[in-house]
Amino acid sequence: MQTLEELGANSLLDGLLGLLSQWGFICLSMGLALYIIFKWRPRSHELRFGWRIAASHLRSRRRDRGISAITLVSIAGVTVGVMALIMVLSVMAGFEIDMRDKILGSNAHIVVLQYGGSIEDPEQVVQVIEGISGVVAASPFVYSEMMLRSTYGSSGVILKGVDPRRTFKVTDLLEHLKIGPNGLLTGDAAKQDLLARLSTPPVAFTQDIGDTESFPGVLLGQELADQLKVYVGDKLHLINPMGSGMAGPMGVPTPKIKPVRVAGIFYSGMYEYDTKWCYISNSDAQDFLDLEGRVTGIEIRVDDIYNVENISQNIENALGYPFYTRHWKNLNMKLFSALKLEKIVMGLILSLIVMVASLNIVGTLILVVLTKGREIAILRAMGAGATAIRSAFMLEGIFIGATGTALGTTLGLLGCFLLDRYRFPLDADVYYLDSLPVVIEPTTVAFVMYTAVMICFFATIYPATQAARLDPVEGLRYE
Repeated sequence: MQTLEELGANSLLDGLLGLLSQWGFICLSMGLALYIIFKWRPRSHELRFGWRIAASHLRSRRRDRGISAITLVSIAGVTVGVMALIMVLSVMAGFEIDMRDKILGSNAHIVVLQYGGSIEDPEQVVQVIEGISGVVAASPFVYSEMMLRSTYGSSGVILKGVDPRRTFKVTDLLEHLKIGPNGLLTGDAAKQDLLARLSTPPVAFTQDIGDTESFPGVLLGQELADQLKVYVGDKLHLINPMGSGMAGPMGVPTPKIKPVRVAGIFYSGMYEYDTKWCYISNSDAQDFLDLEGRVTGIEIRVDDIYNVENISQNIENALGYPFYTRHWKNLNMKLFSALKLEKIVMGLILSLIVMVASLNIVGTLILVVLTKGREIAILRAMGAGATAIRSAFMLEGIFIGATGTALGTTLGLLGCFLLDRYRFPLDADVYYLDSLPVVIEPTTVAFVMYTAVMICFFATIYPATQAARLDPVEGLRYE
C-alpha cells in the first residue's frame, strides 16, 4: 500500500509533467513570440509589403526550382511530423481511455474498507453511503485469492463474492455476461435472472443428463474457462489452501474444498480479468470463507469519476474510524502515471520530426537569402526597412509551417478515422486489448497544431534576422 507521502509525490510529479508539457510550453512560447513581435513592431504596410515579397519567393520559377523543391520537402517534413503526432497521441489516448473504462467497468469507482479486517454490518454501512451526495449505488463484496480446479487443469483465481441484487448497479458485470445456461445471453432480463439465481443455477442445456446434483454457481471469464476447458454446467472445485486456519496433523493448514458449477461466462475484453476473476454470490463466499455475515468491503459507483477524491473524503467523514476509502485514481495510480508519462515522452520524441522539418525551413530561408542577396540589397537601397525584409522571410517560413501543419492535421485525422473504422487487431495476451483503440481529443490536436506552427515560427527568426542585417552596399558592390 502506498503511503500518503508517496501518493502526494506522484500527484505532484503528474502535475509538473502536465504543466511543463502543455500549459508551460504554451505560456513560454507565446510569451517569446509576443516579445519578438513587440520588439520589432512591424506596421501593417510593412507586413503587406513583406507578404508580397514572400509570395514572389514561393512562386516556382525555372531558375529557382531547387529552392521550390526544398520548400516542398520542408512542407512534407512538417506534414509527416504533425500527422505522426496526431495519430500516435490519438492511439495512446485510446489505450488510456479504453483501459480506464475496462478497469472501471470491472471495478468500482470507490471501495470502502475497514482497518483490522472485514466489515461486520454491511447493510447499515451501505445505507449511510447511499445517502451521501454523488453516490449512485453501493454494494457489499467479498474478496479473496483461491484455486479453481477442473478435470483438465487448475488455476489460481481471484474470488469475488457479489450481491446479485446490487452488483450490476456498481460494475459492468451485467454487460460483460455473454453465456448462460441456455446459451448466449441477449437481454438484460436474462442476465439479471442469471445473477439472481447464482446460488442455485438452473440446469444447463450442455449439462450431462446424469449430472443433476445442485451446487452453487460461479461466473468465469472466457479466457479462464478456455484454460480450464469447461463450459456452462460443468462442475469445478474451489480450493482454499489456507482452509479454516487450523493446522492439520502435520502442522500444515488443511485446504478447504467446495464444489461449484459454472453458471455463466463473461467477457470484459481485458485479459487480466478474463483469466483471473470469478464471481460467486456473497452468501456462498461467506459460507466458504467462514465470514458469518461479514464482507471484505463496500464498492461504490459515483456520478462523476473525476470527483472521487471529494466524494471519498465525504464518505470517510460520514463513516468515521475504522473505515477508510480507496478510489480508482490511487488504486491504479502507477498504471495511469506510466501511461501519461509514456504519452508525454512519445509526444516529445515525435516532436523531433517537426523540429527536423523546421531545420529544413531554416536551410530554405538561408538559401533564399544567399540567392536573393542582390534583390534584398536593391530593396534596402530603395528605402525598404529592416522590419519589412525580416517580415518577408518570417512570413515565408510561417506559410511553409502553416501549410504543412494543415496538411498533416488533415492526413492525421483521416488516418485516425481509418484506424477506428477498420480496428487493427492486437494480441490480447500482450496488450490487454483485442483491437487498436483510437480516441481523437480536440485539445491534443489543437496543441499539436500550435506546437508545429510555433516551432516553425521560431525557426524563421535567425534567417530573417540575417536578411534584415544585409548591408545594401555590400550586396551591390560586386554587381
